[in-house]
Amino acid sequence: MTAKTRIIEELGETALVLPNLVASGLQANDRAKYYMSLLQASHEHATRPNHAPPDLRAEREASGEEDVALDEVVAGSRAMADDIVVMPHATAIHDRLLASIDQMMAPLRVPGFQPDRPLGAYEQRLAALRDVLPGVTADAVPFGYVDAVTRVGRDGPDSIHLLVMDLHRELNGAQARLAEHVVDGARVYGLADADVQLVGAFMHGVNATAPLKFDHPGLDTTATRAGDRLVIQNDIGTTDVHMFVLHVDGTVLSFIYTDIHRPRLQFFKQMLAAAGLEWGDRSASGAGYETLVGRRACDTVDELAGLLTLIGSRLVFLIDWNRARKRLSRFVRKADAIDALGWAAEYGVGHRAFLEAGGERLIYSVLERTAAPQLRYGARLDEILGRDAALAFLKAVLRITSDALQQHRSVRLVRDEVQAELVGHLNESQQGVLSLAADHAALVVALAEAVRQALRHLREGRDKDLAALSERAKRWESKADQIVSRVRQLQRVVSDAPGAGRLLPDADDVADGLEEAIFLVSLLRDHHPGSGAVDTLEGLADLAALGAQEYVKCIEIARDIQRGGTREDIDEFLVAVDRVTIIEHESDAAERRAKALMLETAGNFRALHLLAQVAKALEESSDGLARCALGLKDHIMSDVLVY
Repeated sequence: MTAKTRIIEELGETALVLPNLVASGLQANDRAKYYMSLLQASHEHATRPNHAPPDLRAEREASGEEDVALDEVVAGSRAMADDIVVMPHATAIHDRLLASIDQMMAPLRVPGFQPDRPLGAYEQRLAALRDVLPGVTADAVPFGYVDAVTRVGRDGPDSIHLLVMDLHRELNGAQARLAEHVVDGARVYGLADADVQLVGAFMHGVNATAPLKFDHPGLDTTATRAGDRLVIQNDIGTTDVHMFVLHVDGTVLSFIYTDIHRPRLQFFKQMLAAAGLEWGDRSASGAGYETLVGRRACDTVDELAGLLTLIGSRLVFLIDWNRARKRLSRFVRKADAIDALGWAAEYGVGHRAFLEAGGERLIYSVLERTAAPQLRYGARLDEILGRDAALAFLKAVLRITSDALQQHRSVRLVRDEVQAELVGHLNESQQGVLSLAADHAALVVALAEAVRQALRHLREGRDKDLAALSERAKRWESKADQIVSRVRQLQRVVSDAPGAGRLLPDADDVADGLEEAIFLVSLLRDHHPGSGAVDTLEGLADLAALGAQEYVKCIEIARDIQRGGTREDIDEFLVAVDRVTIIEHESDAAERRAKALMLETAGNFRALHLLAQVAKALEESSDGLARCALGLKDHIMSDVLVY
C-alpha cells in the first residue's frame, strides 16, 4: 500500500485535495511575506523619502503575485502630518494579506487533518488580530499598522507575521507527512517524471557538502508541484525565518532566501557570483528578517540541473555562518573573517568543524601553550603575525579541523596540528622582522648614496637636481619611518619581539641623519662654500655609503643564519660586522681631518657652519650603523645560536 493510499484511507475522500491545498497554502505563504515586505518598505520610504525606494518587482514575481501595479506602491507612498501614510492600493494589499492567511489555513480545515495546534486557536488569533489592527481605509495607513502586522517578537503582542510563521510551520509538517517517496533524501509528492531529475540534481549538490554540517540539524528538503511550477524548500537551519524556497517553471529558476543576518545574505550572493543570476533588492520584511531573490533563465535542462546542483551545494555553508564569523572576528578584521569563510566554502572545507572543535577556545588554548609569555593581553593575531599571515593561519585552522573531524581524529591531535601551524607562522613573523630591517637598511643605503650625489650636484652647480634629490630623500625617510612603525606595532603586542626589532630605532636615527645631511647640502648652494670645502665631505660620504652597504650584508647573512645557516655563514656575518665597526673608526678620523680642512677652505662662516653640520651628520650615521651591526651580532649570538 502506497503512502498516498494510506493517507486517503485514513483521512477519507476529502483528503484527496489535501496535497493541492498544502501546495496552495505554501504559495500563499510566499505572497503573504511579499505583502508584508511591501508594507514595510512603503512605510520606510514614506518616513525617509530622501532614500531611494527599493524595487520589489523580483520578490513579487517570485511570490506568484501578478499585479504589476504593486511595483509602484513603495515609490508612491508618503507620510502625512497626522501620523498617516498614504499608500497606493493599501486596502487591496490588506485584503490580499488576510486572504493569503485564510488560504494557508485551508488545509487545516480538512477533516482528519491534525495540526500541532487546534484549528480553532488559529481562527481565534486571526479574529482577534482583525479586531485590534488599526483600520486601513481609502489607502490611508495609520503609523501603527505596519508594526502590528510585521512584528516578530514572541515576548509582545500577537501579530499577523507571527500567525503566518506558525501556519507556515504547520504546512511544512503537512508537506512532510504527505510525502509519497524520497528522492536522494528529499521528501517529495505530486511530482512529474521530469521533476524527479531536477530534484535529484538539487539533492546531489546538497548531499555533496552536507557532511560538513556534522551533527548540526538542517538541510531537510521537501519538493512538490504547485500548478506549473516545481517547488523545492530547504530548511537551512533551525530558526523560523532562515528559509530557502526555490521555484522551477520550465527552465526558469528563481528562489527566495530569507535571513535575519544581512551579511549572510551578501555572503550567499557572493558564493553564487559566477552563476549568472539576476538579483532582486534586499528588503526589510518587517522587524526581524530580510529577503534575497535570485533568478536565471536557463537555455537547456542540463544547464538548469547544473545550476540546481551548485545552489544546493552552497546551503551547508550558511549553517552557523554568523556564529563562525563572530568567532573568527576576534582574531582578525571582520572583512578578513568573511574572506576566510569564503575560502572555506570555495574549497569544500566549511566552518562547522571549527565550531565543533571549540571555535575561538581552540585558538586561545593554542596561543596559551605556544606563546603565552610573548603575547600582551588583548593582542589580535593580525597584530602579532601581520594581516596576511593571520588570515592564512585561520584558513589552515579551518582546514585542519574539517579534515580531523571527517577522519575522526582526536581533539588532542587537532590541537597539536593547530599549534604546529601557529609555531610556523610565529617563526615566519620573527623572520619577517629581519625582512623589515632589510627593507629599512636598503633605504639607508639609498639615502647614503643620495648624500654623495647631492655633493656632486652642489659642486657642479646643478641646483634643480639638488632640490629634486632633497625631495626624493624626504620620501625615502618617510618610508623608513613607516617600517619602524610596523616593527613598533609588533613590539607592542609581542613583549619578547625578535632582537632584530630592537635595532630599528638606531637604524632610523641613521636614516633621519642622512636625510638631514642632504637637506643641509641643499642649503649650501646659497652660501658658496668653495669646491675645496665640498671635497672634504666626499670622503665622509663615501664611508657612510660603504658602511650602509656592509650593514645590509650583515642583515642578509643574519636572515640566512636564522633560517638555519652554516658555519661559513656565521663567519661571513662576523666579518661583515667587524667591517662596519672599522668603517666607523675610519669615519671618526675622517671627520677630524675634514673639520681642519674646512677651516682653511670654507668661504664664509655660514658655509663653515653648514659644512660642519653635514660632517657631523655623516659621522653620526657611521656611529649608528656600527651600533646596529653590534646589536644584530648580540641578537644572533644570544637569541638565534644556541650551543
